[in-house]
Amino acid sequence: MPHSLDQILPSLQALGVWTYWAIALFAMLEAIVGVGIVAPGALVVFAGGMLVQRGVLDPFDLGWFVIAGTVLGGEISYRLGRLAAHGLEGSRRFTASRHMIRAKALLARYGALAMLIGRLSGPLSAFVPFSAAIADMSRRRFVFWNVASAFPYTLIHLSLGYFFGGAIGTMGAAAPRILAVGAAVLAVLALVWYLLRRLRRALPLLAEIGHAVGAGLARKPFARRLIDRHPKLAAFMAERFATARFLGLTFTVLAVLFLYVLTIYFDSVFDFLVSPDVASADTRIANMFYALRDDRLIAVFGWITGLGSWKIVITMLVGATAALMIQRRHALAGGLWIAAVGNQLCVALLKSFFDRPRSALGYFTETSASFPSGHAAASVAVWGMLFYLAWRTRLLSAEIAGLIAVTLAVLIGFSRIYLVEHYLSDVLNGYLVGALWLIIGVAFCEWRRDRIGRGTAPRNHRLSLGVITTAALMALVLASTQSAPLNTVSQASPITARDPVSILGVEPELRETQTLAGAPRQPVNLMVVAQDPQAIGSAMQDAGWILAPKPGLGVLARAVWADWTGAAMPRPLVIPTFWNNQPSDLGFARPDDSPSDTLRLHARFWRTDFTTGERMILVGTLTSEDPIDWLADPDDPAPSLAPAPAQLDALIAALRSSGLVALAVR
Repeated sequence: MPHSLDQILPSLQALGVWTYWAIALFAMLEAIVGVGIVAPGALVVFAGGMLVQRGVLDPFDLGWFVIAGTVLGGEISYRLGRLAAHGLEGSRRFTASRHMIRAKALLARYGALAMLIGRLSGPLSAFVPFSAAIADMSRRRFVFWNVASAFPYTLIHLSLGYFFGGAIGTMGAAAPRILAVGAAVLAVLALVWYLLRRLRRALPLLAEIGHAVGAGLARKPFARRLIDRHPKLAAFMAERFATARFLGLTFTVLAVLFLYVLTIYFDSVFDFLVSPDVASADTRIANMFYALRDDRLIAVFGWITGLGSWKIVITMLVGATAALMIQRRHALAGGLWIAAVGNQLCVALLKSFFDRPRSALGYFTETSASFPSGHAAASVAVWGMLFYLAWRTRLLSAEIAGLIAVTLAVLIGFSRIYLVEHYLSDVLNGYLVGALWLIIGVAFCEWRRDRIGRGTAPRNHRLSLGVITTAALMALVLASTQSAPLNTVSQASPITARDPVSILGVEPELRETQTLAGAPRQPVNLMVVAQDPQAIGSAMQDAGWILAPKPGLGVLARAVWADWTGAAMPRPLVIPTFWNNQPSDLGFARPDDSPSDTLRLHARFWRTDFTTGERMILVGTLTSEDPIDWLADPDDPAPSLAPAPAQLDALIAALRSSGLVALAVR
């Protein structure tokens, strides 16, 4: 499952034994007051449950790590509450906080049991132990409930991850279509919107808590001794968390964020250079989207991808710069151009260095290298800066600006993948490059804003808004009228093979099929010589087989639910698998009146580049399988894959009776 929720951390699955420590770290961070607002601890633990379902992690070992991290985070919040108790006395902002009101209400109503309830209540998970300390809960009582509440938290989140690991794996392997991706995109956007709202509302309270904790810590005897012994270091650290100037807390947050994104970037480059699974997955996903192209979706994503082109980007840059000049916001204009120019130069250098060829399946003709994606980088660096400036100039609120920026970046990046202009790894790496330059641009703007003062209300607001509107309309017109040359996918020259079975000996990997994740699925056990795939379709349907459509999101959702509840599966349901990095061209289900859903007979066919001179050669598999369960653990060899010899012989006889040449591969 290389590109699903288990990737919430960079290469989480590739960390090996350190994966346990990484998940425990996020479980701890979520339980720390302040950090828990933005740390996706529950999602990371959820992802750990998915990795358990995949057999990557041991459930008992991971459970103990999560429990330890959660307990430690609660202990830290309790100690922070002890430190901040004196500084928060009489604070209106603290006592009026929604989180604190709810946390205190839980403690008043349920006593120590509130620790358990709060642990499962998202944002309250860190505020309840913090409030317990301020309410002077005894340490012995707190420790007992802190440990006791960690067990149900761990069990529930890992169990949910385990269950949804199978469901999401099924969706990802069986329905990599626009509906499934659209649902995932909406979920990501909703999460981003939710986190932005939480963060903005909590920032004043968190700043006050941080100040109170710092003051309480400074009063401790050991802290006073350290401060007296190292006054310069103490002054330096205090300045890093000061809120009155840029080089304080703002710079600290941006620097930490920059280093984190840079770490992920180097990790992604390392995976790209040394892991063959990245290139293999990229190829399978590109072939998949090429096989599932739809003219209407191409029109939509062709327009969306234009928003990341430099025609549109430069138009918006010029319009935004003119508006900022009218408002005399020179510092903001400087940050915008630093991010835009730096991003473009960096992408050009990286493309030249890696020199990755484009996929031959791209819809438009592109001449530059593939890695990283310039459109994806610009969608973050340039469009991200534009929406940051829209917030700074009071055109949009922080939540709306952030949500639109993330939405646009996701859509532009996905359009590049859907049109096969870039591979998935190209887009993800482009996002990271753009994010680095976005942080640099924002840092410059905040630094200049601090140097020249906070400023007054924008001047000529209506005029500048008119300039921005004109530039946006021009960009939309350019996006709708751009005419990039279409790419003509050249077909490989057919290779003549006298013996069809001999083509499996050309490359060993051609003997076996794979899942979308690249796990071995089943050896090829059938070969057919036909005029075209339609001839096989007619022959199979004449023999009583049902042609299975590509499974959509609704069908898969019903199938997963039926598999979980034991209800009857939708029919026909033949999930595509891959051969030679290509999804199956045809899938068929054998009608079966048996009420059992345990095993069904499925046939899949792939076209090849080989011919007998006049007709093409196709490879196939006849499979006896459960429609869904085999996706749950693709690494587990399933003896039910091999059909009975009589079933394979019957299928071959049916194909031969229609005038086709069919051979069994034993």
